[in-house]
Amino acid sequence: MQVKYDIIYNEYSFSHFELCRRIAADWSIIMKKQSRSEAREAVFTQVFQFATQRDNMEEAREILLEEIPECEQNLGYITEVTEGILEHESEIIDDISRHLKSGWTFKRLSKATRTILKIAIYEMKYCDDVPPKAAINEAVELAKKYCDENEPRFINGILGSIMREL
Repeated sequence: MQVKYDIIYNEYSFSHFELCRRIAADWSIIMKKQSRSEAREAVFTQVFQFATQRDNMEEAREILLEEIPECEQNLGYITEVTEGILEHESEIIDDISRHLKSGWTFKRLSKATRTILKIAIYEMKYCDDVPPKAAINEAVELAKKYCDENEPRFINGILGSIMREL
C-alpha cells in the first residue's frame, strides 16, 4: 500500500513527487548551464586580477564562485587554465613579445589585451580540446567586450601569426 502525504513548500501543499518537480524547476533557473565562453570570461577575470594580486588565488576563486555560482560547472577548466597560464607565463609572454612590431614591448599593451592574449595562447598550446581557431575567435570576442575598437584586429593578428608557428 502506497502512503500519500503532502509537504509544505513555499506555503503551498504538494505531494512528494510534485515537490521534487518544483524544486528541480527552481534549481534549473538558479543554476543555469554555463557555456565555455562564459567560463573563459571567468578565466579572464581571474587572470586579470592575478596580474596584480597573486597571493590570494584561492580567495579570488571563492569570490568568483559566490558571485557566479554556475562557474562551479566549469571549475576544472577555469582552474586548469588560470594555473596553467601562471605556470607557463614567461613562455607565453615571450611568444607574444616575438610577434610585436619593432619598438613595442609586452608592458606597453593594455592589461586587458595582455590577459586575453595569455588565455588564447595557453589554450592554443596546451588545451587539446580547444582548436586554435576557436581560441582565436573567443579571444577576439573578449577583446570586443573589454578592449577598445582596434584591439580585436590586433589580437587576431598576433594570435594568427602564433597559430602558424604551431
